[in-house]
Amino acid sequence: MISIFLIKALNNNIVLAQEEDGTEKVLFGTGIGFKKQKGDLIDVDKISQVFISDSAHSTNRNIVDFNPQILDVCAKIINQGESALEQKFGVGLLFSLADHITFALNNTEENNNPIKWEVPHLYYREYQVGEQALGLIKKETGKELLPEEASFIALHFVNAQIDQPNMNETIQITKLIKNIVKIIQTISGTMLDKTTANYSRFITHIRYFIIRQKNRQTVQKMDAEIRELIQERYMKSYASGLIIKDMLQRDFHWTISEDELIYLVIHIERITTK
Repeated sequence: MISIFLIKALNNNIVLAQEEDGTEKVLFGTGIGFKKQKGDLIDVDKISQVFISDSAHSTNRNIVDFNPQILDVCAKIINQGESALEQKFGVGLLFSLADHITFALNNTEENNNPIKWEVPHLYYREYQVGEQALGLIKKETGKELLPEEASFIALHFVNAQIDQPNMNETIQITKLIKNIVKIIQTISGTMLDKTTANYSRFITHIRYFIIRQKNRQTVQKMDAEIRELIQERYMKSYASGLIIKDMLQRDFHWTISEDELIYLVIHIERITTK
């Protein structure tokens, strides 16, 4: 069994610890930090939740900046989010969420960012996590956040899923997804059901499609005959793909390869036929 040693206890239930190989972790558990001193061995049986540090988020530098109660609330929110989204998250989300919620609890002014109205439609599952989070925050802190905060909490989960370095990138991607969905619905004559798992998977595909273009990454090459077959069989979806391609070239100067275009068409066809 790997030994874990205490670096710092924030309170009786939250500690910063380190494994023998140097990996830093934020650990949650009832009584896990009680009467512990630096260097003491952690009782692994008391660990209820673990957040692992990474190169982009130095746990040792940041953890002491947060109120332990806020960290505890955020850990519970993330636990709910991991169950709903079927994905594990690291310390980056814990800190970004704690930072945002700390600000929100001390700021009662409405945020006029228009992206908040798009989030429930583009990121339905993440928005449900955000709504549940508002209830949990009120229960744990006694303070009620503005309803719009459900959208911003949802965006933190979106940001963590696509591993973007800052929220501005996620907001830009969200605006672009909105335009792409609008094109697809207009050309296909189909109103996509934003509440389905199929739609959530489709949005995930679109997010990674956009990230590949931003990072100039390529996809696996497709056989020319298959490309031609898809182009002929899925005419409406191909038309949507061409319009999206032209928009991205015009607005962002991105060059969409034929292979990338066909993969996009396949995803469009799946969501519009389902």
